[in-house]
Amino acid sequence: MKSKNFITRGIKKFNSFGIGARIVLIVYFLFFLLEALIHLVPIFFVLNNSLKNTYDPLNAMAVDPSLFTLQNFKNVFTKFRWAGIGYFQMMMNSLWSTVLFLIVNIGSSTMLAYALARFRFPGRNFLYGLVIFIQSIPIMGGGAADFKLRSSLGMVNNPFLLWISWAMGFDYSCFILYGIFQGISRSYSESAELDGASQLQVLTKIMFPQAFPAILALCVTNFTSRWNDYSTFQLYLNKYPNLAFGLFQFANSGSNTSAFAGGKLTYFASLLCAALPVVIIYASSQTLILKNIAVGGIKG
Repeated sequence: MKSKNFITRGIKKFNSFGIGARIVLIVYFLFFLLEALIHLVPIFFVLNNSLKNTYDPLNAMAVDPSLFTLQNFKNVFTKFRWAGIGYFQMMMNSLWSTVLFLIVNIGSSTMLAYALARFRFPGRNFLYGLVIFIQSIPIMGGGAADFKLRSSLGMVNNPFLLWISWAMGFDYSCFILYGIFQGISRSYSESAELDGASQLQVLTKIMFPQAFPAILALCVTNFTSRWNDYSTFQLYLNKYPNLAFGLFQFANSGSNTSAFAGGKLTYFASLLCAALPVVIIYASSQTLILKNIAVGGIKG
């Protein structure tokens, strides 16, 4: 019923526009519809072939229910291996590294951004400029020096130490959170301070709840990039491959073209399994963000 009313209101709104505005809206609709179809084609290709028992490049887009099987998904968790490590263990490596990165990185970025946005102290402008400067340096520009530093500190293939490098806080998340904290009225924190709240209480009970939707959105976007990150594991944790690194190695080692574990069909199934957590996170986070939007008022 709600969807029907929504469509009815949309049609009435569309009919209220002039002919020029209607043409523009139709062009926009067709453009975004085409864009959506372009992105759906590779997803359909992977899904369709992951369910087949044979791979035919000439009929890869053809749907044939008689060829459908779930054996490829079974092979993902029973036969898919790289360097002696199975798919499930790769998934666990992806999970712990992603969760740890979000806690350490977003936490350090939140504290740095809060300090830069809410306090005035010597060196504040320098630190803020440093955040912007680090964002302007190409990632690969400092790759050699970064690897040399981490190797000298014993962080390579050492997950108990490598996480320290994720706690720098001078990244894009800090830049975004700086703007969020700047936009929150100081009347909230000043009122709490007058009531005897400490700076820690102001941060955790006043500022953090209001910035929570933005922090949650950063966690979602960072989850996707970290879950799909293979370069970090390729360089620093190659003995602890995650899903992205394992799939990358499998795709470039020739195993996906062999008879091993169904070849390409198992590879397609493994791609879908790897993408499933990201899809679930994005589908659920939209409701969470809307529910946690802080609605407040400042009394004069």
